[in-house]
Amino acid sequence: MNMNTSNSVCILGHGITYSRSPLIHNYWISKYGVDSRYGICDLPEEKLPAFLSSIREGKSAGCNVTTPYKQTVIQYLDAIDDAASTIASVNTIYCRGGQLRGTSTDGAGYIGHLKNTQPDLVLKNAKVLVLGAGGAARSIADALVKCGCSEIYIANRTLAKARDIAGLQPDIIKPLPWDDMQSVTGQVDLLINTTSLGMVERQPLVLPLENTRPDCVISDIVYAPLETRLLAQARELGRPVVDGLGMLLHQAVPGFQLWFGIEPQVTDELRALVEQDLLSHG
Repeated sequence: MNMNTSNSVCILGHGITYSRSPLIHNYWISKYGVDSRYGICDLPEEKLPAFLSSIREGKSAGCNVTTPYKQTVIQYLDAIDDAASTIASVNTIYCRGGQLRGTSTDGAGYIGHLKNTQPDLVLKNAKVLVLGAGGAARSIADALVKCGCSEIYIANRTLAKARDIAGLQPDIIKPLPWDDMQSVTGQVDLLINTTSLGMVERQPLVLPLENTRPDCVISDIVYAPLETRLLAQARELGRPVVDGLGMLLHQAVPGFQLWFGIEPQVTDELRALVEQDLLSHG
């Protein structure tokens, strides 16, 4: 297949040690016969303006954005949508009508995976407990508000960060001291860990789940390891679970669609491919 340079895409960041994005997008590029390739663009900050201008000029179809540029790139864009504006973060860049545009697909990716894994979970008027108050928590909380959740508790060790997220929708999002989370675990329909606790080489997340309702969905956005201690504990108690790998796969869908006009499918084959890669590289 001859590669069209103007149709190429990449993940933009600096100090990128490893990314699964090329694996995911190149799988779809091959599956759907797209004349493109997806690579890694590890650039110092001074090269950002020229690189982003090249997308506006049509020399590339767009890019994903990762650490440390999710906020930095915004100043070079012509427009960002509500999803990116609300959380002041961009992870996907594309071009429309000569304008360089940015969006954030994290929240949509989480919801897409959640609905795919737990189709019986009704989010309208649901109560949710979110652990952590970083960028992922902000994206997910915003997406949950849009889905009609009635109460979203944000538990974090630094309460000021939880209060900051609550500012998105104060009548729905409630900040909660980390040590007080047990006061709501028995009330919620969905519990989400957005912290790095439980990740490979990090401390595990120790949280008694016996208090949770039997139908409470336990979700973890950590995907290395594939099954965290939190999810293993939830399975032992018979709680429905949602792992982190699906969010990684589903958040990639909107970007591919924006670049190539094709809505790619998250298949068992793709998941198995990424699972194998995780087992190989950790």
